[in-house]
Amino acid sequence: MFDKSQRLFFLTSLISAYFTCVTQASALDISIDVSERLCSNPVAYLAIVDAAELIRHSSPQTSVKHNARSSHVRIVLPDVTANRERCAPGPSVRPYFCTAVPDASYRWQSQRVKGTITLVLKAGTPEGVAAGLYGLLQEKLGFRFYHPKENIPPSLDGWPLPDQFTFEGSPRFEKRGFHLHTLHPTELTEQLHDPSYPNAFEEVKTYVDWLARNGQNTFQFFLLRGVDREKWPAHARRIVSYAQSRGLRCGIQISLSMIQQQAFQAITLLRPYPSYQQQVDDTLAWLFQAPWDYVSLDVTLGEHLPFLDKLLPDVQMHIEQQVEKRYGARLMYATHVICPKDGEKVRRPKLPNSGIMIHTVMCYSASEANAPVYGNKNQRFMLDAAIAENKRRETWYWPESSYWVGFDSSVPLLLLPYLDARWNDIETMAKLGVSGHLTFSSGWEWGYWLVDWSIARWSWQLKDNGKNRLTTPLSRLAELCKDREIQRLMAQALRLQNRYLKDKELLRYMSALAPFSELPHPFDKPFQPEPKFHYDWLLNEASPVEATLVLGLPVKDLEKYALLMNDVVERLEGRIEQLHRGEEIGELQFRLLSELERGLRVTSLRATHRALTLKALLAKREEHTANLNHNNFSEPLLASALLVRKKAQAIVQRQEDIYRYPVDQVARQRTSMTAYPFGYLYPASNLYFWEREEEQVRHERFDALFMNLWDVQRTLGLESLFLR
Repeated sequence: MFDKSQRLFFLTSLISAYFTCVTQASALDISIDVSERLCSNPVAYLAIVDAAELIRHSSPQTSVKHNARSSHVRIVLPDVTANRERCAPGPSVRPYFCTAVPDASYRWQSQRVKGTITLVLKAGTPEGVAAGLYGLLQEKLGFRFYHPKENIPPSLDGWPLPDQFTFEGSPRFEKRGFHLHTLHPTELTEQLHDPSYPNAFEEVKTYVDWLARNGQNTFQFFLLRGVDREKWPAHARRIVSYAQSRGLRCGIQISLSMIQQQAFQAITLLRPYPSYQQQVDDTLAWLFQAPWDYVSLDVTLGEHLPFLDKLLPDVQMHIEQQVEKRYGARLMYATHVICPKDGEKVRRPKLPNSGIMIHTVMCYSASEANAPVYGNKNQRFMLDAAIAENKRRETWYWPESSYWVGFDSSVPLLLLPYLDARWNDIETMAKLGVSGHLTFSSGWEWGYWLVDWSIARWSWQLKDNGKNRLTTPLSRLAELCKDREIQRLMAQALRLQNRYLKDKELLRYMSALAPFSELPHPFDKPFQPEPKFHYDWLLNEASPVEATLVLGLPVKDLEKYALLMNDVVERLEGRIEQLHRGEEIGELQFRLLSELERGLRVTSLRATHRALTLKALLAKREEHTANLNHNNFSEPLLASALLVRKKAQAIVQRQEDIYRYPVDQVARQRTSMTAYPFGYLYPASNLYFWEREEEQVRHERFDALFMNLWDVQRTLGLESLFLR
């Protein structure tokens, strides 16, 4: 809440800005009509101040006034107060009480009244007022809040909207937001965990503002066990307090006792004294020094490791009970796409009041027939679980917008099928009526900001003059550039990637092998799509017929994809430069479109490079069979692969020039609270996976220890079984 002096400061600042603009001979006067009672609510107040500042910075010639007697444009906000009532259960779809979330629906009506364009906002809550203001800015006036660090403002030389129109927005999910997967060394991992990190709170605040501007109301990250137990709670309180003041429900994910990737543990498994229940009580008492709205719980020991729900069912039940009964928060159970060998494919929470987060991974939807992830044929069992669980408990869909490790941005690859899969899933889950959509995000560079921004926008149903605004997988990209040729080429690139990378399964070769994939059987557990054979088998054991069968077609498809995608990106680059020369796009649009073009170009070069290294591997076989020197066949192919890698390296260096966070933080070796001694883009910075594949063929080494990048001991975290 804000006291009278703070509200007075707000009014004074607006009036001061008005007189400043008047002296600059402003061309447009805008009045925001708002009651003092509405300003006393932090969610509405911060949105009003932010909206006024955004307009002012967008067009310094425009004045923004408060309750002015006369103006060109009058924006009238409703006099509403906070509604703290819990949302009611639905009659059949949701027979349970969901976590309280105020309705953020809104409706604008514009008309000319006595010579003044008057926009009246109808909303029932301060959250609706905030969503309505940001909806007006982004969906009608042309602001583009595409990245926490950047946005594209419009030029408001005059009022760009017609005198008469209606515009409305309603959320497609009660809870809509993002999970930052801070088990990985992404942009905000250190800032969320270390209050002494430079500008830690300010960086997190900027991200929270991005969520609010895009109509999101839920935020979560995975807690790491290396946090300072004395200093971190105050930092967490500050983050939660600000997020809640922006209308967000704030959550934290912990594990019951996950050993891998430095995940925070509720209990130490091999130290049963004091009792596990006492350890849970102590953990929650420490954790809830910040007023979390919900806690997500992971009950595995790690990926492809046992679940603890059968081993310690009473402990899991106790933590579910305590989160709800003692702390008044929601317990959300985190699912995995790794299916147990026996029993249910998807584990459930123990208590009916606990919610569930239905997970899917990578650029595959929950409904498509072929999704070769973690050894599965597809992820339809997760869709089945969503349908079943939504009938009896709070259910959130929890898909990925990037995967990292060795799949997308770390290679690097820009995979447009993420847009296709996430758009289709939102349509599916909205029809099911699931309560929430929480996007699992692992970084924003190499164009992945486009995926997160698109998802945030798709979580709203918008109407212009009573008619639903239609969307497509590329509709948000189209808002960055209205040029039809750019849109056509990007659509062609998406079709190519869907056809070759997904349908023809080239992602098994374009992505790099995960560390466990190169371990000897039975430790070679599947993670991301990978070849159905081991390369050492291909080199040393496969017959010539077998080798040709398993690699002949993929190599041809890689070369064909590279040829077709290269043609698209050449035309895309030419069109972008033409628009820039003709001043049809601004500098920021030019930079964003060029970033996407470079991301697609890298996928073309990656396919060429991978085809060459695979052909070099086949050449090695021939050299062995004929007792020939390697210089005959394999080395010339590897030399060609090196030239391709150098071309790609130049693109990486250009891309690093536009990273939004410091290169030393996101793309270099450094200390980290995660299991990884580098930023998440470090493997991309030197094209580590590309060079390693060349050297694997050259040295005939296909084991996990060759040119190892990973800190295996820290990643496995076996010491956490007995050390806290």
